[in-house]
Amino acid sequence: MRPLRYNMKIQNLYTFKNNKQIWRLLLTSSDKLLIETRDTENKEVHFSCLDAFTGKPVFENLQIEEKFWIGVETTYKDLIFFHKFAKPDMPGHKEIIAFDINTQKVLWKTDEYAFLFIYNERVYCFKQLFEGQKFFALDYKTGKLVEELKSDYERIDDLSSKSEIENHYDDYLFPIKYSDELAESEDVQNIIKEKTIGTQITGDIEYNIYENILLMNFYNKVFEGSLINKFFAVHVESKKELLNIVLNSDANAFVPDSFFIYKNLLFLLKGKKEVLVCSII
Repeated sequence: MRPLRYNMKIQNLYTFKNNKQIWRLLLTSSDKLLIETRDTENKEVHFSCLDAFTGKPVFENLQIEEKFWIGVETTYKDLIFFHKFAKPDMPGHKEIIAFDINTQKVLWKTDEYAFLFIYNERVYCFKQLFEGQKFFALDYKTGKLVEELKSDYERIDDLSSKSEIENHYDDYLFPIKYSDELAESEDVQNIIKEKTIGTQITGDIEYNIYENILLMNFYNKVFEGSLINKFFAVHVESKKELLNIVLNSDANAFVPDSFFIYKNLLFLLKGKKEVLVCSII
């Protein structure tokens, strides 16, 4: 357990904004930030990649083949695994496209299989048959077939569980729904009450504790159809306010997960089109 620190600070590092809606944020094992943005009106999706700690671009506004009906399955060892959609506006995935972040080139692709997960340098995937599924394992760098697993659902479930453990979610801290019963201490309860007093809250208060800093986020109803999304960071013991920011001054609905922590980085989603990244030091 780390000793409590009383001189902690939150320092702004950089802001990402390109006037398109932020759709998804993903972090690679080498601390690169992948940002998916979508222009729903013009039906275009773009992908940008930054150094997570400096904001220095690796690439910006990337498009691969399909301009809109394409998404990200996951990242693995600085490869991005893209998918297409079986049908527009439908959730089913098809094809696998392996893209190298560092060279910005497609290493391999296949339309024979659909992605499941990655474990131990193998891409596990499947073919949908009339009755059930057949499973396969491909080399993650080349896409070459290395094993056929037939319809061994039990083994696939076991490997999928191991893949989840390998994802290193210990580096992340996500917001949780606040209730007095869940609060770690009376100090936390008192700070949240102080920050929300006199407000008409819509949706949940979301919070978590990073070391000894309370991170909290809530939506305050101003008038019908208009909400203000506020975020606070407060040192629990000293009660010192480290950050007080409006993430959205004109929201029309509660949207969960406006912040999260990765290692010592704080990611804040401002409105729909901006990401603010801070360092907790």
